[in-house]
Amino acid sequence: MVMVAIVCVAFLASCGKSAKEGENASGESKDSKAMTTETTEKAEAQDKTESAGEDVDAPEGLSVIVNSWKKTPITVSPKGAKVNIQDFAQAFCDQYASYEPNQKMLKYLANPKTYNKEAEVYGVISDIPNGYISSSLWTEIDRFTKMCYWNRKNGHSLVGVFMINGSENADPESAFMFYDYDPKTNIMTPDLDVYQVVEKVALNKDFEDYALELPQKGKDIIVKLYSDNGEDGYDITEMTLKWTGDTFTLVAQ
Repeated sequence: MVMVAIVCVAFLASCGKSAKEGENASGESKDSKAMTTETTEKAEAQDKTESAGEDVDAPEGLSVIVNSWKKTPITVSPKGAKVNIQDFAQAFCDQYASYEPNQKMLKYLANPKTYNKEAEVYGVISDIPNGYISSSLWTEIDRFTKMCYWNRKNGHSLVGVFMINGSENADPESAFMFYDYDPKTNIMTPDLDVYQVVEKVALNKDFEDYALELPQKGKDIIVKLYSDNGEDGYDITEMTLKWTGDTFTLVAQ
């Protein structure tokens, strides 16, 4: 899998003055030179506008989220007496609403009964009893946001997020994050301790890539580690991170 990068190229042009006041070096008149310059500037302005439009429409990567989540607490607004996975998803996707899978999640949460997965080309699985939700693109490209939560022994909740941003022209980029939710403050605080536990397993340099299976059923995380088998494919090694009631521990193979 390869990282997706969105590159913006701007073309800048400049026009110099002629050696003579009324003519340029090739004998053009001053008025002719001015008209040419004006036409060029208009064309360049149009190119820049079109380029900007392409940037807005292009799929946004995960870099903004990856670069900010560790220092960005999120406030949750439970709709009922007890917080659930939809409340966590609403808060997280509101915070990072520019990412398309999150936009689709928000559209679903706004009115699940009228959400049209065929028109949106995104399917949403919302399993409130099991504390799991996902928003996934309905094509062969991996493009999704998946979330779940665990109840901690101290009355808090641990919220986990795994995201993949795929592309037809490049391998997908992936990211994961964890938050501690305090029901007294309704704030999700980045949990870097749990993140580091998962990071040690998932970002193993002996493997080329990874994926996390957040549990819809059960409590453990399955980490899939990919290595090139030299035959246009990958060998997959699975690791299990067992839930302890507060964090995770790697199960010996």
